[in-house]
Amino acid sequence: MPRIIIILVFILARLTADAQNHWNLPVMSNWDDDNIPSASYGAYNECWGYHSAGREYAFLGSSKGTYFFDVTDPYTPVVIDYFPTKDTVALVINKDYAVYDHYLYAVSDQGQNSLQIFDLQYLPDSVVKVYDSDAISKRCHTLFVERDRLYMCYNTRPDNSYGPMDIYSLANPLDPQYLGTVSHPGFFTVHEVHVKNDTAYCANGYNGLWIYNVANPAAPALISILDVYPESGYNHSAWLTDDSRTMVFTDENHGLGVKIYDITDVYDPQPLAMIRSNLLQVADSLGSGGSIAHNPYIVGDLLFVSYYHDGVQVYNIADPANPYLVGWNDTYPQNTAYPSYGGCWGIYPYLPSGNIIASDMSNGLFVLDGSALFNFQPEIPVFPGLAFGQNPVNSHVELYYSNSVGSQLNVEVFDLSGKKVAGQSFGLTASGSEKFRLPVAQLATGFYVVRASDGSQSLIKKFLKSPY
Repeated sequence: MPRIIIILVFILARLTADAQNHWNLPVMSNWDDDNIPSASYGAYNECWGYHSAGREYAFLGSSKGTYFFDVTDPYTPVVIDYFPTKDTVALVINKDYAVYDHYLYAVSDQGQNSLQIFDLQYLPDSVVKVYDSDAISKRCHTLFVERDRLYMCYNTRPDNSYGPMDIYSLANPLDPQYLGTVSHPGFFTVHEVHVKNDTAYCANGYNGLWIYNVANPAAPALISILDVYPESGYNHSAWLTDDSRTMVFTDENHGLGVKIYDITDVYDPQPLAMIRSNLLQVADSLGSGGSIAHNPYIVGDLLFVSYYHDGVQVYNIADPANPYLVGWNDTYPQNTAYPSYGGCWGIYPYLPSGNIIASDMSNGLFVLDGSALFNFQPEIPVFPGLAFGQNPVNSHVELYYSNSVGSQLNVEVFDLSGKKVAGQSFGLTASGSEKFRLPVAQLATGFYVVRASDGSQSLIKKFLKSPY
């Protein structure tokens, strides 16, 4: 039977033990099923998240399929559904996920598998599998979605040919249409990709990081190649800050640091800093006995790294040339060295609550409390006639108003330095509830404060502007 470990704030003994395994990032809950078979390095792999209608969800990949959780109450994750992979015999080491609209796309990199698409619009009641076919892919290493395009890295097609990175249109989400392939004689496969504004940052293993313009996916244009750099190894994955000026990437080798680069000039990326984790304080941290970084993710000024044996590591990169550690959680405390691969595979740091989802290959799903890192503040003051909508936001701040005191509602948005970055006034009526939407798509990813006032009362709310 699955076991759910609930961390309650008033149990002193449990808090004392947990404090040894984290700093500024405590465990709220951990789900693990001992009956799931291990696939080489563990029973679990990637995780991802989703939020809708005020509820939060987590997806967890395992050796046999995908688990769907409601984590709205972070102390009691609830399994909503489970779907096996198409191949019910092969054990899957690597699964990957991407969300577009209310659909989850899932692939596996072992066995005779498929692209699976799940409809999330019926959550929290159920999940519906709406597509499960190998017509596009029977194995794929990683996925990425930008706008209405699906990027499939190291894709094994039905005829057993390889697409280093195949690009599909999601104009019809249930019928992806082939647009083109990124390929070059200089590399065999794209391991992972991060795409922003039609620029693809392709991690190509020992061939380095290749940057492409994919505005025309039928004819991708190579921009630059970063294949000679300090502590180069197996170039694994990259992520960009919202302003596209800073790139972070990892090399999946023992002892190699996480690189931070200035990409203001995408044709000539320049190194800024390097960070590394050595939670076990091993003597040969720069050599074959050192830790391994896996995947980077960026939210505002925070860099999250799934650091395998060292769990979740979080750095402040407001000044990318001078990053510093601000929090961590060791999701794999039973390890005593850095052999092979183990520990934290993936992270999802984009939930409205500020809670962090993490997957550990041996220990399953973690929900972590990110409030100390994000420094969320409550609404001050709160009054019944005005409510803030979904948080985080992507394109609009939504306010719900039902207490017409003045003639208009003035809404202003400030960055954390106090600079006004957006604002609008809305006319009020006395006819009951009204909904107002202030555009914020132009704002960079990060935290902001919205202030709304009708001349009599004010509402102040801190919110996260998310890229998703």
